[in-house]
Amino acid sequence: MEHVNHPKHYNSHPNGIECIDIIRYYVCDIANAIKYLWRAGLKSEMGMEDAEKESEDLKKAIFYIEDYTTNCSGETCADAARPYMRSLVRMITGHSVKEICEGYHSDIAKAIELLTMVGLIKANGIVRVYHWEQYLSSAAKCIQKRIADLEH
Repeated sequence: MEHVNHPKHYNSHPNGIECIDIIRYYVCDIANAIKYLWRAGLKSEMGMEDAEKESEDLKKAIFYIEDYTTNCSGETCADAARPYMRSLVRMITGHSVKEICEGYHSDIAKAIELLTMVGLIKANGIVRVYHWEQYLSSAAKCIQKRIADLEH
């Protein structure tokens, strides 16, 4: 049952952080994008090369970023709110953004960092969505760069 409740590809973070410990606090599209980034390169699939599977997971992350950008509206905030979001991430998840991103390829770490600043849900159930298009766009560019590296 461990492979169902705590699969290795979501539970092998260098700090012991499990993916669900982070994504449960995010709106659906952002959570799914983080989930696919989290497992990229860790989950294999029969009949697929590892790089091909990683590329597929990264493309799924981009799909969710684009879906969020297209279909979800959010409160637009100034960059000054970014430190607040960083402290909110630590307060709610118990992990700093740096800890969450540790151990990932630099492009993926940057994308995860950017996504943790978008769509965070406060612990008391109030949704605090920051729709920073530049962060979403930058995250997608980081992911696309990694895909290009994998496919060449």
